[in-house]
Amino acid sequence: MMTLFRAYFSYDKDPAQTMRTLVEERRFGAAAAGYAVAALCWVVFFWTGAELSAWGLLWRFAFFWLLELTLGYLWAALSGLFVNFFSAGNGPSALFVVMGLSGFANGLLLCFALLSSAVVWFKPLAALALLVVLLFRLLFIVRNTARAARIGAGKAFGALCFALVPVLAGALLCAGAAGLFVAFLF
Repeated sequence: MMTLFRAYFSYDKDPAQTMRTLVEERRFGAAAAGYAVAALCWVVFFWTGAELSAWGLLWRFAFFWLLELTLGYLWAALSGLFVNFFSAGNGPSALFVVMGLSGFANGLLLCFALLSSAVVWFKPLAALALLVVLLFRLLFIVRNTARAARIGAGKAFGALCFALVPVLAGALLCAGAAGLFVAFLF
């Protein structure tokens, strides 16, 4: 945790070196913490105001944390393959850390959820807030992937987008299979 604390204050001075240090040390704990923060923010953002039991909250948190870890792992593995075509830098484990650290950007969703529960006219802006946070998170991933691999942002964006296609296709296939399974049950 102290590594994250030091990295937070050194990121302002030299973002490229700070990211390279975190990536080269391959801080799995930092990545897992980022994924956990992202999962907590998803739960708070989507279920603010809902009457959830402690178990319901824990199950939702566990589900979103597992989802964040799994999608981050798949996206990092495929992106690492394509990024390595452009550089001899760090591999998928470095991208897993970068994607995990991007989960801290979801903290903005937490702030929005708390503000919208206090100020009612913020609620219609929820979709816009979600879009802004997702774009901010993607920008964070692209910039820091480029820094970690020492390639241009365009190449990093292309590799990340190209790797996202199979991940999204797999997610859609799984959702379709689950829908068919439920349809056969009822």
